[in-house]
Amino acid sequence: MEAVSTAELLEKIEKMVELLERALVKRDFYPPRLTKYEIARVVGARAIQLAMGAQPLVDPQEVGSMDPVIIAMEEFRRGLLDFIVVREYPDGKSVRIRLKELLELEKSL
Repeated sequence: MEAVSTAELLEKIEKMVELLERALVKRDFYPPRLTKYEIARVVGARAIQLAMGAQPLVDPQEVGSMDPVIIAMEEFRRGLLDFIVVREYPDGKSVRIRLKELLELEKSL
């Protein structure tokens, strides 16, 4: 397990509080979690990258499959993907949220 200093921990907590405030109080982006459609879009986009020759972030032998969708799902499950989720709202406003931040926010709720 990686040791985390108190300053780093406080910084992470402040960042999480800011994200929660944006999601729940200001409703900058809502819901404060990934929807099933966003998950499907992220896994599908990553599976296409893998099918086109991108290097997997997990060992396919460890996963037990060479199927790009299975590998993409495992990468998503482990939180290894660095995607940005763009949410467009009916009022024309759009919000860009890092996938990792959204996953952390979802875990904290």
